[in-house]
Amino acid sequence: MNKTQALQYITNAMSLRTPQEKSLVLFADYLESNVGKKILARMKRENRGNVNDIEVMTKEYGQTVPELCQFQAFERTFPAYTFALATGVGKTRLMGAFVAYLYLVYEIQHFMLVAPGNTIYRKLVDDFSKANNPKYVFRGIKEININTTRIITKDNYQQNQATASLFGNQVQINIFNVQQFAQKDIEQEKGITKFSETLGESYFEYLKSLSDLVVLLDESHHYHADAAMGSLDRIDPLFGLEFTATPYIVTTATRINTEHTLKKNILYVYNLGDAIRDGYVKDPWVGTEADVDFGQWDAESIETDARKLQLAAFFHERAKVALKEYALENNKTEVKPVMLVVAKDTAHASQLRALIDSDDFRGGAYKGKVIEVHTKTKGEEADETIEKLISLEHPDNIVEVVIHVNMLKEGWDVTNIYTIAPIRSSASEILTEQTIGRGLRLPYGERTGNKNVDRVMIVAHDNYAKVIEGARKSKLIQPSNIESVSIQDTKSVKEVVEVQSVFVASIQEKIKANSAIMQEIEAQAVKAVSPVISEDTPEDVKAATIQSKTDEIVENLAKQEASRLSFAEYHHHKKVDQVEPEPWPEGTLFSNLSDPAKKELENIGRVSGQTIEVRNIPIPRLMLTPHYGELIIEDFNLDTKRLSRYATEISILEERLQGSQEKDLFGNTQEGARETEITRVSSLGEGRKQSPENTIISALIEQPLLDYEEQKTLLLKLSGQAVMHYKSFVSDENSLKMMIENNFRQIAKEIYDQILEHKKFVSDGYLESGIREPKPYLEQYNISLVQNEKPVTLESQVNRFSRDKIYTGFSKACHSMYRFDSSDEARMAYLLDKDSSLEDWLRPAPNQFEGLYWRDEAGNSQHRYEPDFVVEFKKEIVMIEVKPGIEINTPDVQEKKKTAEKYCELVSKNIGSFGIVKPWRYVIVTTEKITLSATVTGLLAR
Repeated sequence: MNKTQALQYITNAMSLRTPQEKSLVLFADYLESNVGKKILARMKRENRGNVNDIEVMTKEYGQTVPELCQFQAFERTFPAYTFALATGVGKTRLMGAFVAYLYLVYEIQHFMLVAPGNTIYRKLVDDFSKANNPKYVFRGIKEININTTRIITKDNYQQNQATASLFGNQVQINIFNVQQFAQKDIEQEKGITKFSETLGESYFEYLKSLSDLVVLLDESHHYHADAAMGSLDRIDPLFGLEFTATPYIVTTATRINTEHTLKKNILYVYNLGDAIRDGYVKDPWVGTEADVDFGQWDAESIETDARKLQLAAFFHERAKVALKEYALENNKTEVKPVMLVVAKDTAHASQLRALIDSDDFRGGAYKGKVIEVHTKTKGEEADETIEKLISLEHPDNIVEVVIHVNMLKEGWDVTNIYTIAPIRSSASEILTEQTIGRGLRLPYGERTGNKNVDRVMIVAHDNYAKVIEGARKSKLIQPSNIESVSIQDTKSVKEVVEVQSVFVASIQEKIKANSAIMQEIEAQAVKAVSPVISEDTPEDVKAATIQSKTDEIVENLAKQEASRLSFAEYHHHKKVDQVEPEPWPEGTLFSNLSDPAKKELENIGRVSGQTIEVRNIPIPRLMLTPHYGELIIEDFNLDTKRLSRYATEISILEERLQGSQEKDLFGNTQEGARETEITRVSSLGEGRKQSPENTIISALIEQPLLDYEEQKTLLLKLSGQAVMHYKSFVSDENSLKMMIENNFRQIAKEIYDQILEHKKFVSDGYLESGIREPKPYLEQYNISLVQNEKPVTLESQVNRFSRDKIYTGFSKACHSMYRFDSSDEARMAYLLDKDSSLEDWLRPAPNQFEGLYWRDEAGNSQHRYEPDFVVEFKKEIVMIEVKPGIEINTPDVQEKKKTAEKYCELVSKNIGSFGIVKPWRYVIVTTEKITLSATVTGLLAR
């Protein structure tokens, strides 16, 4: 396979991110150069030896490629190159891409991956050898699979050495940790250096004999100066590829209070600032308390620490609520956030643990959910620490707070750290890459668009002015990413309560009342959480973990039993394309229950099925998406007076050199020394080679209504008019190009806003799916509330309905608790619940109507429609929207109305099938008519 084919194939099949693809392309180009050919010529043993000439040629080549100009020299006796990619970008997948490329293009078959410790070693083994692993690196590369590849580890290398000649056509990937190359083992001929009498050589010698061995060093900065690296020099591989997020040389002797030295063999850098800006990691924010200078109190006081921790807990709980709501509303796996607290020393850590784990802190919300971890520095002790930290991602781990002494280093990055609280640290210590980097990995692999799901909060307790100053100096924190919170806000403890439908809740209660079933569930819970419980796990943490898992199993078991029921069967309708569910799915907790327990559950299900329609409205499932037969965009000239004006590079330089007062890129005036060097800020991280017009068009075609081929002439015209406008107030082409690169998305947005004013839809309609039977139970309703907040009844608030209250005590609602968006909705609920003419009513959960969409004025058809109420009467079901009269004729309300009426029309046409027995209709109720003397019948009158 040639270079071009291989790059395209690997990039697409492995879904490489831009920095991964860039790394691969740069090295592919390098290997095709004259110096690259000299590298590949080393496959012949006579061409091995001193690499000085290759080093000189590489440096010369690097001067011709901007991204490679930082290369200075090799740091091994063999050619080795460092790829410095930020944490969270995907170094392991890049390693796999290099293996695939070198095999497909140059038929290189022998590779050795070296890890800095056992934890990363085991991760590499899993990612490179297990095809069922979600992170399997070769997924999509058909030439490299479990049949064509041999994975050799410290556990099977002797077997491989004996049979290597039998598998000469296979890719061989050796995976070891650096301890296998320890100098003392080589001297004493232990491990892979031990001589095999049967084979006549050690495995070390076997590796050394391979002419095409390529070494890939993961987290190479960990062992750059380690004696083991001398062993790799003795192997003298074809070349080496090093991967790290920290491209610095750090030795044991220089680790403390010493500036780190940048590695000399760096080929490509994609730093943390690039990753943050391009959205590959979380967005870092600084959180502090408003109008407070913590310097006024004793910095060493536990009382001062307590106030700081209150602020950290506020941010943690906000993330917890956001993550739970996001998972529930988007059918995603729930991510449980962790707060990292950095203590001064071990005694301080113990004090903080006692404080957070007490009844006095946040009402006891963290009792049993706090652990202390003290990192050791060597060998197995360090690996045990990392394993404990990595287990924080396990869904059954209830730990929410980790207290650690000193700043944590690389090697244990987990995706669910959302709050970092360095206690007794200054702003200058806090706003560093080392601190921020611990919490930047994205749990869902990409940003979601939800602000609180996509950011990590670093809690700063220094003087507010110092925090601002520190953020401005930081390369990672945008000056706008600073949030100050009042002391009053920090005191509220929020949580999400999952309110099951009345139908599911009744099944849960029946299960809990059955001692035979509960005994087996509790045993299953203990077994399930065993991976996150160790000998040193505190008893309260163990008990809380087991109870949490028990509750989860009961809830899932109730839903499983409910899902076996059917509205269609209840009404004796013919089943249409419905597949009978397996009684007890294999491999689940349910399948491990005994036959007597299963029989008890079947009895519970049978009894529950007789009341399936009691406070349980059948909601038919149907996809409805607005579409148009044709979109017409009229030709027009851009109104350039409406375009924003942006600073150019030259104007920035002039402002920063004027006097002692300087303005930064964001218009803030500050005192200080004048800057004489300008850093170019670009949303792309590098200059584009395309024209300014095409840069604007690249952002325009990301908009929902635009297609380049269809609107090419208009887009070229409008982007050209915008460029001509900006050219009128810049001095040269370079300034114009940089200004547009820095602001092209905002420029495109302003042009698109004008395009929307000249659009017209022709042949409006809906894309619709077939109707499916309603789920036998309603979706759970999730409520965010302040801890210990007491729900109230509608009757108790009849004269003062409030949107801030949580309401309960309903007699006809399908859930036991609701929160309302307005007092008008609360009044409507009051009327519904006391009206004798209706059977039941529902405030739908956000994902109850899973496929109803409406289109906004901009043409975006991806807005879900969620009515305020669904009400069931004896002879009909009514979908209700509550709106002020002044809003009824607005475009958005009318578009929602069209979608809702289409849904009611299609459902009503299918009475007698799918468990549908009543017609549906849609009504908008004006808020002005909702009074305590009104009747539901009157409000819903046609």
